[in-house]
Amino acid sequence: MAYKLRFNLIFKTFRALTVIIITIMCSFSSFAQYTSKELNPFHKAYHDSLQAREYPYTFPILAKQAYKKGFDVPFTYGVSTAYYTQVQDVNIKRTLIGLNDLDPVDLSGFIKFGTVEARTEAYTLRPDMWVLPFLNVYGIFGVGSTSTTVPLVRPVDFSTTQHFNVTSAGFGFTVAGGFGPLFFVVDNNFNFGNVEALVEPVPAHNLDIRLGHNFVNPKRADRGLAVWFGAFRQNINGDTNGSIAIKDLFPNGTDGLQEGFIDRLHEWADGLPPGQKLVANQIINKIDDHLSGVDVGDAQITYTLDKELAKPWNLIFGAQYQHNKHWQIRTELGTFGKRTSFLIMVNYRFESLFKKK
Repeated sequence: MAYKLRFNLIFKTFRALTVIIITIMCSFSSFAQYTSKELNPFHKAYHDSLQAREYPYTFPILAKQAYKKGFDVPFTYGVSTAYYTQVQDVNIKRTLIGLNDLDPVDLSGFIKFGTVEARTEAYTLRPDMWVLPFLNVYGIFGVGSTSTTVPLVRPVDFSTTQHFNVTSAGFGFTVAGGFGPLFFVVDNNFNFGNVEALVEPVPAHNLDIRLGHNFVNPKRADRGLAVWFGAFRQNINGDTNGSIAIKDLFPNGTDGLQEGFIDRLHEWADGLPPGQKLVANQIINKIDDHLSGVDVGDAQITYTLDKELAKPWNLIFGAQYQHNKHWQIRTELGTFGKRTSFLIMVNYRFESLFKKK
């Protein structure tokens, strides 16, 4: 009996704490939905109806308690479609290069790159679910393309732009909270991009923090405009293994190449240590054959790059219009730092499918 009483006391204490958390965490969406007890008299009837509602669903957990306090909980399930584009600078710290099946050699001390610019476009599908009134979990599935411009500074001035198709998948979670019309959102996700030229998927970790204000329609409590600013951090895997066909190195043929391009490469290779010199000359000879019109077949340059983003952090500014509890449209701009980005997203939400027994 004493054990049962202690268990009941612990359970009631936990329930009381979670109700307090709900009261504090009254922003309910990773897409910047935000609701609170409005003093606007037009909203009184709406919030009174929320308090009187008998919530029949399992998720979000503790939603019933939130409704009883007059807070508006977003519909549990959502599906979003989005278009995202991004341009960012990448620094290459270490470079290993090989030809076909030859072991790659380290040429980091003998070649120099300028700032590599990576452009990405993606279309994503994002199903999500509110587990708690302040905790959202989701998946991300996308298709798109990326183009990377690689400027070589030494041994020759040369720039090439490569285009690849990308598929991606990932998952994440969002914690949201606020006070009055002000809200904050912390979003954290992990994404794995499968680029056709790379051996393994590229993992990325994304973190963004937003602070904002919600402007509720004076006559409709379920309609409003949220605006925010914040910071976004992206971290990508430092090592990339891949390959590129020699015939794809020069999409414009010899246009733009310096006079004596191949001769300068051979002069540079002559100054390399024996192991690096052997591989470098084999690659240069294949490049010379290709530029001279000789079929080099499927000759591939293999590479391993140790890279880092020039600036992991940048600022973001965004807004979301919520037409009702079903439909929201969001846009966000990233700028400053060494990254610019643009997002537009449409979100549709619906009530839970499974009622409590």
